[in-house]
Parts: sequence; C-alpha cells; structure tokens
Amino acid sequence: MIYTSLFGIFCLLFTGYLAKKIKILKQKQSRTFLDFAIIFALPCLIFERVYHLNFDFSLIIVILLGLFSALFSAFCCTLLAMYFNFSKNTLVSIFLLASFGNTLFVGIPIITGIYPQTNFLGEIILYDALATALPVALLAPFIISLASNQKTNFFTNIKKVLTFPPFIALFLGLVCKFFTLPEFIFEPLRMLGASATPIALFAIGLNLGFLSIVASYKSTIIVIFSKMILTPLIFLMLLKFFNFHLNSSLNIAILESAMPTMTLIAAMIMKAKLDTNLAVSAVAFGIIFAFISLPIWVYVLV
Repeated sequence: MIYTSLFGIFCLLFTGYLAKKIKILKQKQSRTFLDFAIIFALPCLIFERVYHLNFDFSLIIVILLGLFSALFSAFCCTLLAMYFNFSKNTLVSIFLLASFGNTLFVGIPIITGIYPQTNFLGEIILYDALATALPVALLAPFIISLASNQKTNFFTNIKKVLTFPPFIALFLGLVCKFFTLPEFIFEPLRMLGASATPIALFAIGLNLGFLSIVASYKSTIIVIFSKMILTPLIFLMLLKFFNFHLNSSLNIAILESAMPTMTLIAAMIMKAKLDTNLAVSAVAFGIIFAFISLPIWVYVLV
C-alpha cells in the first residue's frame, strides 16, 4: 500500500513541477495554492478529525519524545557539520531543516495508505500540531535570528500562533468535543479538507528545483541523514528504553518522525537569506529519498 501512496505523491509533485517547466504556471503562484490549503482546506480537515479523535494522554508523551528525538538528532548533526567548517548561516539552516518534517502533507497520504482507518488521521494531525507546527512557530524565528539580522519578539510569535487558522481549528476542535454537534455540518468540512493534501503537494511540486543540490551536497546529505534516518532511529530506541510496546499508534509516530524536510522551514530560511541552496536541495532530495527510506521503515515497523 505504501507504494500506491508514494506513486500518488509522485504524480502530484510531478504535475506541479511539469506545470512550471512548460510555463502553464509560475513558481511564485505556488503561494496561492499553499494559502488555500493552509488557510481554508487544512483547518476544515483539522477541526473534523480532532473533533472525532479519541484522546489519549499517553499519545502526547509519545509525540513529545518524537519532538525531542528530532531536536537531539539535529543538534548532533549540526555538531558534525561544524567539522566541515560551514558558515553560521549553513549551520543554523542544517539544524532547522533537520528538526522539522513534512508530517502533514506528505505524512497523511503515506500513513493513510498503510492505516486507512479514519481514527488514525486524527493522530497524524495531533502529531503535526505538537511536534511540528507549534515548535516551528515558537522556535524557528528565534533560531533564525541567531544567524541573521532579523529581530524576534516572543509575544509576536505567540500572537501569530494564536491567530494561525490551523491552530484555531485545532483549538475549536478540542473545545467542541465537550458538545454534541450534528453530523451534517461535517460533510462540507470533509469535502474541503480532502483537497488540502493534493493541492499542497501540487504547490510543493511547483516549487521544486534540483540545480542547487550539486552546490550543497555535503550539507544536504547531513540534513537527510539526520531527519530521515537518525531521528526515527533515536525515537525507536527511546520507546524501547521506556518499555513502550509497539502498536499502530507508535508506528505512525515513528513514521511521522521519518518524513522529509518541512517545506515551510525551507521558505523561512530563504526569506531570512540564510543557506538558500541547502533549503531548496534538502526539500527536493528529501522527497526523492523518501521513496527509498519510508518503505524500509514500513518494512521494519509494520
């Protein structure tokens, strides 16, 4: 089933990339597609899934272990990168790119292909919220400021998080769990939510570029190794150490930790004028490497 999901991802990415190459669409138009996915479709998906999620406190502990694994792996690989005398901009870029993965738009089609039960989709969304979206919003601006001239304000970042449409949807979904909502209101939400992943993947394909891989192949290899091999390996070891017994929910969390680099982080790095070549190549090569690494992790876990 994972190969069916990977083939679907490849087709959507390739369609976006082809649309750019044959000049049907311009690369800058990808922002419009991403805005629709993030501001309209994704909140609908999050609200509907979180409302129907069977909440388990132990799942939060597992997700936080996954976040720690990613940050620890990124820190270790950043120390390794210092051996190659990379610039401060590159070191900060390596840490960010290795810390946060595309747990939603790549994670959803991969994991729902393996676990088609609808309740697992809510767990994917919760993992993304706690291990990706919130840490990115709170930590990434501060980390970027270490290498750039940009000033960061903690309260400004908090305000951005609280007014971010997916976060509002997450909050409302949790609050509304205390009430019984009629099922008919969820049908249009499901229709809009179903468009989030394909539109986002098309937009990512529209953004893809491969020319910069040659210029930053060493740092790209470090990022890919940290994000897609070392992070899930550390996560798995921690779960074993704390005597967790592997089940479907834990397998999903480990697979989420093995997802390729988050596109939004690459965009933030480019906007801050850090290592742009690394940002582009980490996203492009990460998606390609996912076709090799993720089937291996599925074989090991499932």
